[in-house]
Amino acid sequence: MFAEGKIGGVTYFDFSSADDSTAFNFQRQYFGYGGDISDQVSFKILFDVGRNAPNTRLSAYLKKAQINYKSSLGNFNFGLIGMNTYAVQESNWGYRFIEKSAIDKNKFSATADIGVGFSKSLIDNLNLSLLIVNGEGFKKPQGDKYHKIAFNATYGESNLIKNDGYNAGVVYTTEQTDTDPITMTSIFGGFAGMGLRLGGEYDMQTKDGINSNIISVSANYEVRDNIDVFVRYDIYDGDTSIDNDGENYLVTGIVLTCDGGISVAPNVRMTTYGNDSLTEYKVNFQFKF
Repeated sequence: MFAEGKIGGVTYFDFSSADDSTAFNFQRQYFGYGGDISDQVSFKILFDVGRNAPNTRLSAYLKKAQINYKSSLGNFNFGLIGMNTYAVQESNWGYRFIEKSAIDKNKFSATADIGVGFSKSLIDNLNLSLLIVNGEGFKKPQGDKYHKIAFNATYGESNLIKNDGYNAGVVYTTEQTDTDPITMTSIFGGFAGMGLRLGGEYDMQTKDGINSNIISVSANYEVRDNIDVFVRYDIYDGDTSIDNDGENYLVTGIVLTCDGGISVAPNVRMTTYGNDSLTEYKVNFQFKF
């Protein structure tokens, strides 16, 4: 059985300057193919090319191999599926090619995993989703007998990059271990209108008896057609029981949206760790096809 589909992709790369080093960096390449098999069944396949760590070779991973089934009860997803823990927050921020969402950046959740999912709109603008996945993410096989349960409830417009409106929601995940469960909670909200987009989230994680949290706020303003200015500020505390061990992260700049799916974003980043700080200058590029 063959289904007509669509091929697409997105490329992230940048030029950075920090301290005594300057470099062009390849960040990410996504190749995707998806389509409809019938009125009820669709599929999506996504390959992710990137580096596992700095100064390592590029590696290719299968990030999604997802089957979607629409029914009168709701929507079901099977296979290697996208997680429901971060996408709305990432859309509120709006610039994945510049920086990951706060949850993804600080590794509070994988972005995809193997399992099953169910989503349903109960009333207008109230969307619920529930996933049961391995919990290891899309780069690792299952390593134990436990699974992660992830719940998302979002009210309002979930894609503020394209549409005006607002949203508010909560995410909760839990995964049992041989000792205490790993849990994560995210409370978030966003607004878009009159050329302005705002986003904010508060994330909490308990893992191996250590409590961590993130506060992330962002703002974007459309100065004129194809020119936006933005700022984002994150406060990350990796262990709330230890004083002065946190990290403050500020990124601000402009985004130039060009023809042909190209975006260019000159920006500056300032990271503060206790009494130490690092300033980095970047120009991020995105190409969509």
